[in-house]
Amino acid sequence: MPLPTRPITKRPVRELLIDAGHDVSDWETKSDGTKLLNPNNNISRNTAWSFPGKEGESLVVCIWFDELTITGQGAFFDGNDRAYRQQLLDLDKGEIRNDVRDRLRGWTKRSLALDFAVQAAFKRRWPVRLILVDGDQRNGLEADRASTVSARSLDAETWWVHSYDFSTGAYLIVQGIEPPERSEDETDTSIPDLGDDPALLSFVESLDETERGAVIKARVGQGPYRDALFERWKGCSVTDVTMKEVLVASHIKPWSQCDTAKERVSVSNGLLLVPTLDRLFDCGYITFDDSFKIMISPMLLMGQRYHLGVNQNVKLRLRNFDDLKPFLAWHREHVFKA
Repeated sequence: MPLPTRPITKRPVRELLIDAGHDVSDWETKSDGTKLLNPNNNISRNTAWSFPGKEGESLVVCIWFDELTITGQGAFFDGNDRAYRQQLLDLDKGEIRNDVRDRLRGWTKRSLALDFAVQAAFKRRWPVRLILVDGDQRNGLEADRASTVSARSLDAETWWVHSYDFSTGAYLIVQGIEPPERSEDETDTSIPDLGDDPALLSFVESLDETERGAVIKARVGQGPYRDALFERWKGCSVTDVTMKEVLVASHIKPWSQCDTAKERVSVSNGLLLVPTLDRLFDCGYITFDDSFKIMISPMLLMGQRYHLGVNQNVKLRLRNFDDLKPFLAWHREHVFKA
């Protein structure tokens, strides 16, 4: 098996993702829907550090070549994004320059996304491909300017996450060697609690309400919590939609309002919804009564209900989950716009 070699050419991230087997059709437009003449220049996408991909695609992550450990027996990457984020957050607290703080927070968000992607790859034994990066790397102590990439390439081998320590955030990605099958006793089936990561908590508290909700939603929306809700509901909690990739995990009692870790990760405190219903539920325009029938806020006008496809006769599809009732009661009292 050939060991990793230092990249010498600078290929676009999008083209490397194509080589890794990713569908990159969504790179053709910006987040506002504007068509791009050159999809390779989609800045909002190609500056990410991780690319989880769609169903059946490998996780692709960007790693600085000099951070690899290469021996005569093989290669591995020993990472800990939680410790890295803590370093960034410590610097953020004392930083007075807005441009530096923005850079530190951008690195923190990308580190979070990478960390969550590695967690998922570990739990599901997903293959990983590495985009190796070379150039002028800046760390948290050198945030006065951004890193400069001079070369990047896709390593030819498949990598695997061999370990992830949920108590410390440390993980190990190994080139070319699949991790051994774990027995049922060894498999961690618990849902990681965001509250166990003090760096994340500190970061979330530094954001405004909209940004805070987006970070938490991004975490639960495509991780173990959503998987657990999908296992429970087999699709949307209200509609007949079973396309997992479009469904959003929504806390009934918001994550930021939960009193305990158990509430934050409990499937009793969650619904799996299509995006429109998810947003309406989060904003308090709909909720559900103790018989699980939808309640619609009088602030949602009839015309709006029609265009948003809100049916006043629907109920939650499965009505044998009595453990939802205390959380729904909380939602009706504290979130619903009665």
